[in-house]
Amino acid sequence: MTVGPTQVDQGQVIEGMRPGAIAAVPAVRRVRVAVTRVDPWTVMKLALVLSVALVVVLVVAVSVLWWVLNSAGVFSSVSNTVTELTGQTSTFRLTEFLGYGRVLRVALIVSLIDVVLLTALATLTAFLFNLSAGIVGGLEVTLTEGG
Repeated sequence: MTVGPTQVDQGQVIEGMRPGAIAAVPAVRRVRVAVTRVDPWTVMKLALVLSVALVVVLVVAVSVLWWVLNSAGVFSSVSNTVTELTGQTSTFRLTEFLGYGRVLRVALIVSLIDVVLLTALATLTAFLFNLSAGIVGGLEVTLTEGG
């Protein structure tokens, strides 16, 4: 845990200091910055890269989840339960509907739609920020140098 600079009052004694010495307090520099414009092209590129990374994460997560459920026997157990409930003449197999290829295709389609939507929304948000920053003066941020 880092602690910021210590405020020392005059006359306060700090352990290890000789009497009469004045403690040197490091100065904290603060800068106020106003963000008044965001480049929409840069926002679009960044959103596209982050969305593609999200696609990779989603596809890997869906693959791992399907593999875990299949290894645990969830699909066969559900198929057996449905067969018992509907009668012995039913040949219901859950893996026909939730096969690995079909699930992965659906995940990829949803991910690609997500890439397009997130990229478009982020770019639109950058344009809206630029319009509103002209009216209200932008976003003011205070940066502090830690010590």
